[in-house]
Amino acid sequence: MRPDVFQAHEIFSAYPPPLSDYGRRLLAEGDSWFTIGTLNLPRSSNILLNLEFRRSTAVVSCAYPGHTLQHMVDNLHDPYFDRFLRQPNFSSYWEAVLISGGGNDLIDAAQTPSQGGQGQPVPAEGRLLLTANEVAANTTAQGAARYVSEAGWNRLATYLRVNYAELVLRRDQGPSRGRPLFLHTYAVPVVRPSGTVGAPRGWLYPAMVAYAIPEADWQALAELLFTRLRELLLSLDQGSGLPGALSQVHVFDSAVLQTLAPAAPGTSGRSGDWINEIHLTPTGYRKLGRAMGAFIDTVLSGYP
Repeated sequence: MRPDVFQAHEIFSAYPPPLSDYGRRLLAEGDSWFTIGTLNLPRSSNILLNLEFRRSTAVVSCAYPGHTLQHMVDNLHDPYFDRFLRQPNFSSYWEAVLISGGGNDLIDAAQTPSQGGQGQPVPAEGRLLLTANEVAANTTAQGAARYVSEAGWNRLATYLRVNYAELVLRRDQGPSRGRPLFLHTYAVPVVRPSGTVGAPRGWLYPAMVAYAIPEADWQALAELLFTRLRELLLSLDQGSGLPGALSQVHVFDSAVLQTLAPAAPGTSGRSGDWINEIHLTPTGYRKLGRAMGAFIDTVLSGYP
């Protein structure tokens, strides 16, 4: 069965949802895969609305479009999540915490221009992509890696690890100490001029154009970046056996979900299971939600 998803502000309304009536209560925070990915509301959806569980579940969502990990751990930017998770007189016990994070951070880093607002150059460690001159001088890397600022990637990877560790720390400072924290990887999008209001040409596409990356290498570069993000997220799973693994963190690997149909290169609208360049259609989210819900059910069955 699908969960009932409540927005955080509803908890403080005159008629708050009866959370105690549900078999499980989950707290969610994250980026656009947990929120509305397009302003065309009749065609919008997200993962949370399409999760399927074996028992009744309420999800309280603090997710908001554009959220990055920094927003998630900074209670000055989020009036609800930190309070629900650990603040005295506000926090509650949650059977699990769901986080959608890293995708927006990666895309934001890819969109960072090579020059600042005053025309000053942005250092390589402050961006994810290299300029044409830097690519020409990058004689050690091969393939799509030629276009990646390794200093920028290392900075992003460190930022992600630090902020996920902070989320785990905050979880363990509240009533939900030791409860599972679920993450997910991201399916690789097809680079194409397909966006929404505020980003009509998409997100990765204009970044590739701005950095003069040859079109023939666009998809290989997207594959490389999202594969690196996938590997980083999987390394956080407590069962990974890697030094950066975090306690009671479980990662659903959506990147290998074979049923998701990719978009056709060059298209500007709905294509395959994608509504635009980086967001799925309702059908795509249903495929993802069923698989992720089963994963969460299986993991939770091992917790008291």
